[in-house]
Amino acid sequence: MGVVSVSLCRGVIVVKRRGHGESVFGRDVLLIMLAGFFYMGGSMLSTPLAVGYARSIGASAAMAGLIVGAMNIVSLVLRPLTGMVADRVPYRGLAIAGAALLLVANLGYTFCPIPAFLLASRIINGIGFSLVSVCLSAWLSSLVPLGHIGKVMGLYGAVNALAMAFGPAVGIRVQRKAGYGASFLVSTAMVVLMGIAVLMTRGGKGARARSGRHTSPGDDRGSCARVIPVALVFMLFAIPYCATQSYIVVYADSLRLPVDVGLFFPAYAVALLSMRVLMRDLFDRLPFIWFLILCSGCMLGSLAALTLMHGMPSMLLAAVLMAGAYGLMSSASQMSAVKIGGHGHEGRSNALYYMGLDLGMSLGPMLGGALCAYVGIRWLFLAMMVSVPAAIVVYLLGRRVGQS
Repeated sequence: MGVVSVSLCRGVIVVKRRGHGESVFGRDVLLIMLAGFFYMGGSMLSTPLAVGYARSIGASAAMAGLIVGAMNIVSLVLRPLTGMVADRVPYRGLAIAGAALLLVANLGYTFCPIPAFLLASRIINGIGFSLVSVCLSAWLSSLVPLGHIGKVMGLYGAVNALAMAFGPAVGIRVQRKAGYGASFLVSTAMVVLMGIAVLMTRGGKGARARSGRHTSPGDDRGSCARVIPVALVFMLFAIPYCATQSYIVVYADSLRLPVDVGLFFPAYAVALLSMRVLMRDLFDRLPFIWFLILCSGCMLGSLAALTLMHGMPSMLLAAVLMAGAYGLMSSASQMSAVKIGGHGHEGRSNALYYMGLDLGMSLGPMLGGALCAYVGIRWLFLAMMVSVPAAIVVYLLGRRVGQS
């Protein structure tokens, strides 16, 4: 069985078992992860439904595109501000404020009478999404001992990635069976559960308020600048993933492929969860370049499998490799951003990480649409492969600049 010892470090219970490494547990850590799953799942649930819903209430094609993109555009613009606020304002209060905005937005979707009202709800959703995403991840990273930050933030990244697969799958199925209103009620319920999880925490102060640590503006700029290459690398992995999320159904239908596309994201989620269990301690032990090489190979393999897809085996292979690409990169890049930024900069470090996600979520569907128009949907995923060498170049340039 081995010898088990338990210690308390920064409010987190650290369990050590001889011969089995360490496990990190804590009430607030688990509650924040639960809240993270519900807010991300609820937000992503509405994304694939927004275009169809906007058109159903009278929006033009151009207006529908604006409505869909509004959430991520607003969230992206607000990231620098929410990052600074998260480093100074108590986390619990900020998370509750964000949850209230998400609740208003989802109720707006449910009872939306006209396109303009839906656009306003998406804007409110963007504000709440920006606040909650930065706040929860900064709060979590502030609770974790430095020696365990890769393990915990890696798991949190996996929770977010799983929610990004779970939300759209549930939303689409509920919409097909019970309509748009029912699907938006599900997302509203997820936001309520997120708020309950936050209210159950013992509270959290802002990073600098907690530690009393003050840094100069030069320190702030230097820490944040070193995170930018990691955020850009994550963006370049998010672009093909979000394009896949947006176009895989259309791709399969257009080519009349004998596949059940509805199984792609559940297969992705199971594969990612399995990888996280098998690689549970590696995020603290291996450098970022190791994950970049692994995830690059998986992304190229996934996009190749999608390009050559002719049946269920190739589709499931693409889903598993996408988990090893985007899913693991989501965890590795967030962990790396937090470590580079350091304590006292959790809010801004996570804000930059989520800016990469916002850009990927915005650019993925846009570039996917442009590629479908100019090279044809048959070659969409093959063309998306250019994101992999671009990510490697960005990382190498950022590393070179950081050493100079």
